[in-house]
Amino acid sequence: MHPFERHMLTCYVAALAGEGEEVWARWWRNTEVSQWVHRHHHLLGLRRIPAPEDGVDAPGNFAARDAVFTHLARRRSKAAPQPSALERKLAWLGEEVGLGTLDRSILGLLVRVSVSVEFYALCLALTSHFIPERLLVPRQEEVNLRNIAALLALSPAVASRRLGPEAPLVMFGIVEDRRDNDFAPSASTTRIARAPHGAPDKLRQILLGIPKATALSWEDFSQLGEDGEMAAAILEAAIKRKARGINILLHGTPGTGKSAFASVLAARLGLHALFVGESVNAGEEPDRQQRVGALALAQKLSSRMERLLLVVDEAEDIFVGVDDSRGADRRGAKVFMNNLVEGNPSPTLFISNHPGRLGQAVLRRMTYALEFPNLDRSARARIVRRAATRHGLALSQGDVHALACLDAPPALIDHGLRAASLCDAGTAAALRATSSVLKVMDRRPVSRESPKAEFHAAFACADEDLDHLTEKVVVSGRTDISMCLSGPPGTGKSAYARHLAGRMGLEVVEKRASDLLGMYVGQTEQNIATCFREAETKRAFLIFEEADSLLRDRATARHSWELQQVNEMLTWMERHPFPFACTTNFGVSLDPAAARRFLFKVKFLPLGRAQARALFRHTFSIAPPLRLDTLSVLTPGDFALVARKAEVTGDRDPDFLVQALAAEMEGRPDAVNRPIGFLPISSAQ
Repeated sequence: MHPFERHMLTCYVAALAGEGEEVWARWWRNTEVSQWVHRHHHLLGLRRIPAPEDGVDAPGNFAARDAVFTHLARRRSKAAPQPSALERKLAWLGEEVGLGTLDRSILGLLVRVSVSVEFYALCLALTSHFIPERLLVPRQEEVNLRNIAALLALSPAVASRRLGPEAPLVMFGIVEDRRDNDFAPSASTTRIARAPHGAPDKLRQILLGIPKATALSWEDFSQLGEDGEMAAAILEAAIKRKARGINILLHGTPGTGKSAFASVLAARLGLHALFVGESVNAGEEPDRQQRVGALALAQKLSSRMERLLLVVDEAEDIFVGVDDSRGADRRGAKVFMNNLVEGNPSPTLFISNHPGRLGQAVLRRMTYALEFPNLDRSARARIVRRAATRHGLALSQGDVHALACLDAPPALIDHGLRAASLCDAGTAAALRATSSVLKVMDRRPVSRESPKAEFHAAFACADEDLDHLTEKVVVSGRTDISMCLSGPPGTGKSAYARHLAGRMGLEVVEKRASDLLGMYVGQTEQNIATCFREAETKRAFLIFEEADSLLRDRATARHSWELQQVNEMLTWMERHPFPFACTTNFGVSLDPAAARRFLFKVKFLPLGRAQARALFRHTFSIAPPLRLDTLSVLTPGDFALVARKAEVTGDRDPDFLVQALAAEMEGRPDAVNRPIGFLPISSAQ
């Protein structure tokens, strides 16, 4: 043992005898201090003393007790030798955090008990558990408050104050409160004590952790637009002016790249990003107290470091319950937690999937809130290309497009391409790997561009010139476009909406009424709001199919929830800044107030005879028979279904195809009161 550590051990034992012979006698008689002294007398500078005799009043016990007391009294006045490596590391930590003399003494004792078996054995002796065999089993490193006070010659009240939740040792997470008045050094403190080197940079890295790296770049977050640039400008100015209390909230659904963006943002500004409180010893998951302590410590250390950016991921875990109006439900002191946000010396990024759980008091202290939308297809395509290059995969434009159509976060796209690279496989393997994880994430693994009916203006019939309308909308450059597309099934309403979105250069968010209707009170309204927000964050063209279920005339409503869902739709339609279209087979059933919110109302009609003949030739590559003219209400959807049926059966006979078209036409709701079968050509003219 280093001479300085022997000196400290002697000081701790001498503290037991520092209040006089009577107090020392009680320790000697009522604990196992005598056994410990007999075993470790050489560390105290004592000659060998007799083994304790049976019976506390045995003469030998009295003699040994008095001899040790006299020896400790003489040693107490000796100067300390040169500090050990452990003492120098503890001194660095105390200086770095700004601990006072008393706090450093408590920290030194707890650390020595944690790393040295002799100090640990002394604590066992004070609690009458000094059995040599116990030293061979895993140690419980906690030291009771009573023993801390005794070994440092403090009153229990003073020791208790210095180990309170808002005192530096516990607040900064240097010491952990293990409950029942037991305390121990934190995992990071113990790692510092055991570190082979005492260089400040190495020790500081133990306290703060290693910065995270990411393969993404600033260009991969171009969907953030001005919001991303604003966050960067705020941080750059804050660092330059050394402004305090600068906090930026990164929020959005899981997997949208918030954590990766924090690393990218720091790299762009030349900052050192530290993710605070993410693990404890050996990668164990920290609890809330450890995370709060890590944040407080990082803020303290950041006042001595330049160009530091603190990052707190899953921030709701730290602040949840603090802003609760019911004091019994609060987790942590509200003032203390608010001060963590308000007084931080270095800019801090708080990342949350559920920002509402942070509480209003915390949210009010945010300098800027940056929402992360789900990535659009162009952003995912850029990420696919960069990830493919990183993993050594050569992808065609079609491969990139297929992967970009998956509604997957950046990390999942990267993992899928990595799996393909490991297997020496191609896009199919990457798609399969990515889709397999999307399924368990309860996100749709299929491509956003699953096969849809194509739109051809020549094969569409409406009460508006669709080509002319499309050109006017595109040329206007406006995004506040709303449309009601009504008409029988299969007339091309949804296909036209997707065609218009493509001409406007917008991605499509398509929802059926059945996707939004919920079984619980308020669930439908929440789903409606969510899909409008999704379209807004993606700057996408929103299409509602079967919109009559969501906009039914309120005069016919029988339940309050029917009124509420229509009101929710109308409210969002009124203020939505991006294009949306509602398709319906029953335009007459819509609420009158909905009609006033549609900029364009287009009624789609069945095909004319000339259009039907042209579409027959286009679809089946054969001339249409005369019987086709007897079918008066055909739609493009009828042709698409029959074409698929012909692919399965292989039957290309014109009469079979016309008969199949007639069957599809007769099966639609608008076939009521129409003659079944073929009409004479003369009567159909």
